[in-house]
Amino acid sequence: MQTITLEAELRSPSTKGKLKALRKNGFVPAVLYHKGDAPIALAVKEIPLRKLIYTTESHIVNLKLPDGTERQAVMKDAQFDPVTDVVSHVDFQGLKADEPIELEVPTLFKGTPQGAIKGGKVQVLMHKLSIKCLPADIPEHLEFDISHLEIGQSLHISDARKVYAGGKIQILGDDSVSIVTIFMPKSEIAAATETAAAAQPEVIAKGKEAKEAKKEGDAKK
Repeated sequence: MQTITLEAELRSPSTKGKLKALRKNGFVPAVLYHKGDAPIALAVKEIPLRKLIYTTESHIVNLKLPDGTERQAVMKDAQFDPVTDVVSHVDFQGLKADEPIELEVPTLFKGTPQGAIKGGKVQVLMHKLSIKCLPADIPEHLEFDISHLEIGQSLHISDARKVYAGGKIQILGDDSVSIVTIFMPKSEIAAATETAAAAQPEVIAKGKEAKEAKKEGDAKK
């Protein structure tokens, strides 16, 4: 698990105008919270924050506070401006070494499915899964082999649990939920149907020709 260090500044609860000015100066309002502790209002620079937001891996965040102390956390939520799509607010959850945490971790799939070899397409339904584990056991991603999947088959959360059974990670969620599936595109199905339909008259025609040839042969006899 990689760690990203962010320098954070303390801030007081702000009005919309002050928050706008903060963002204009290249900072993103943030909150660090932990169960049983009072939330801490922070501001972090937007550019270093991008490494944490625009990534496919999970990271532990090392928040360096102005008083020299450091707090380990994970990013629990990020809000974006609906017009510019720039990050506008971030929530961090503080970590304690002996305290399990629930968080979302990216999924990663390896192998070429048997169904894909036969013309099927891979559809990822869940790019992240919720897990529960100790901070030291947080994985960068959850990896699954899907090479055995045929067209119409899926990998479910129940299957994911089996992959990580007996380990230090507990996968959360409904067993029946699909994570990734292999499907045949409608265009491929339509093409196959048209091919079959076009071939059918040809077969019938050949059948008629064979019957007529047999009749002619019988007549000559």
